[in-house]
Amino acid sequence: MAKQVQCNSIGVSVKFGNVTCYDDGSIVVEGPAVLWVSKALMGVDGRSRKVGAVQRAIMDAISRGLHTREEIAASVGISIGSLGYSLTSLVRKGLVMLVKATSGGPCRSYYFLPGQDIQAYLTANRLVPCRKSS
Repeated sequence: MAKQVQCNSIGVSVKFGNVTCYDDGSIVVEGPAVLWVSKALMGVDGRSRKVGAVQRAIMDAISRGLHTREEIAASVGISIGSLGYSLTSLVRKGLVMLVKATSGGPCRSYYFLPGQDIQAYLTANRLVPCRKSS
């Protein structure tokens, strides 16, 4: 059975109305409502957005402020290789956002949930987003 979660954790921003969101990506709206849905969700092509226990643990770690692969892997207790597969799946599903940033050296990957303040994290850690190569 799906567990009730905050709507912004699944990429939905409720501006008005009585809306209930669940960890399997389902949404229940009672009466009139105004929702903003992330572009990642708008483009969902029918693939499952359900997540397993490991992916839930990863999302929980990210929600607690762990944003690098090393931090997340240590918290969840899985190898960085296994973590890579799960993070790729979560990014593809639109449940986790990937930001590549640098403090002057090589670009590193940082992972955020929809609704987390990415700019504040980057500023606090003196990181700048990497430029996209053309």
